[in-house]
Amino acid sequence: MPELTSEDISSLIRGYFKDAVSQSIELAYILPRDHLYDQAGEIGSLKERMQELEALLARRSWPASVQSEAHALLGTIIPEKLAPASERFQQLCQGILRADHENARILAAMLAGKYHEVAPQDPIFAGILVNDPPPVPGDDTVAPAEQTLASVATLFHAYKVKHDWVAKTAADANRVLSLAKSIIGEKKPFKTLGIDDVKAVRDAIASLPPNYMKVAANKGISPKDAIKANAGGPTLALKTQDKYYTMFRQLLIWAHHEGYIDKVPGEGVRLAGSAKVDATGKRKPYSREQLQVIFASPLYKGNLSETTRHKPGALLIRDGKFWVPLIALYSGMRMGEIVQLLVTDIKTQDGIAYFDVSKSESDDKTLKTRSSERKVPVHKVLLDLGLLEHAHGSGRMFPDIKKGEDGYFSHNFSKWWGRYTRQIKVSTQNTAFHSFRHSFKDALQAVEAPEYISKALMGHSDKDVHAGYGLGPTLSSMKKTIDKVAYGIELIIAEIADDG
Repeated sequence: MPELTSEDISSLIRGYFKDAVSQSIELAYILPRDHLYDQAGEIGSLKERMQELEALLARRSWPASVQSEAHALLGTIIPEKLAPASERFQQLCQGILRADHENARILAAMLAGKYHEVAPQDPIFAGILVNDPPPVPGDDTVAPAEQTLASVATLFHAYKVKHDWVAKTAADANRVLSLAKSIIGEKKPFKTLGIDDVKAVRDAIASLPPNYMKVAANKGISPKDAIKANAGGPTLALKTQDKYYTMFRQLLIWAHHEGYIDKVPGEGVRLAGSAKVDATGKRKPYSREQLQVIFASPLYKGNLSETTRHKPGALLIRDGKFWVPLIALYSGMRMGEIVQLLVTDIKTQDGIAYFDVSKSESDDKTLKTRSSERKVPVHKVLLDLGLLEHAHGSGRMFPDIKKGEDGYFSHNFSKWWGRYTRQIKVSTQNTAFHSFRHSFKDALQAVEAPEYISKALMGHSDKDVHAGYGLGPTLSSMKKTIDKVAYGIELIIAEIADDG
């Protein structure tokens, strides 16, 4: 095998960069011409990609996909593979990441209209011109670019982020779309997608190892390699498979509605066991016995210490862990809505205290849907327990609840609640924190609350034609209804040392 020089590797890297930039020039021409194009979202994604690449370069970490690309490039000039630990192979892997980083920066500049910033800034690409002109608008001799799986998936994701999804849903969908592109091929013309492609994605989702879509250690490992290595091993939970497959189906349905494809392919293709999802995965309300155990546990009767809430002791800490379950039980609010509350989110109108459930990007507050924005009167039980006295000062209502690794305040609290309910032996397969919301809904039905008031309290959209008229139920009518909610449990909070 001829000895490779540094110049040989540099030539491969520069050629790889030229091809990548050429594709970006085409993309910068196509995207803005689409009515669903989200400029800010695209540029934001490119900047996030640049940060990921910078982290890999700083650690000198070459994902499997980069190493595969390096072997492919080397295959154009030498017949044998280089050892991954060799100096030349390492140089090539680093160069590929540098090319990807520079290409992402240039595409972001083009999408922002900053063409004065498109000249390469990385020294390894000095002298390469980025000036291939796009097709002239209206030139009939140039065929319009064909929409690929990658381009339609990008448009779909941008549209849903702008109109429907919260950040967590968008992140999940991004992983699903990346999986689909890997399995089907991102350059495949979208209008040619067929039933076999749908089956391939379904089967891949059903064969992936647990946590593949989330574990950082899997970055750079292709889905096909992960599935092959996991042959006969454990797979994603059925409920998770159903969620991911449904997201992929949403892409196909949206693309059909938007005219990118004539019909939805594989409409009859189902996930094996999907009929069991509702039966096994649906959360149930906490029973009265479970609620009694929860609210007679050391968390409310006195515990040993801040970190040992499940053991009896002489300490009562009225912090987020104390209040959040109570608020959930007597308001029906979601965990995410409660843990992100600000002190200023408890307001008063006409003498009625209420939770102002709203979103605010500046305060890291999100909502599941548009209908989630609402006013929920504070239940008399919460008032009697002193919630308004807790809501003083400024800032977050529960500063002890910190953001999790996914950027949400509910992340860590959810894990803590799972541990606590197991420690007090109240946890079951079909109950979780969301069971409080189911319990609240059942309690509303028990007091024969009008449906329009129940929907207003729980943040459910009302699609009845009459719902479009008027301002909805008054705060006073909702207050009268919510104060009737009861569970038949003994709720006596210990009057001992309060360290909250």
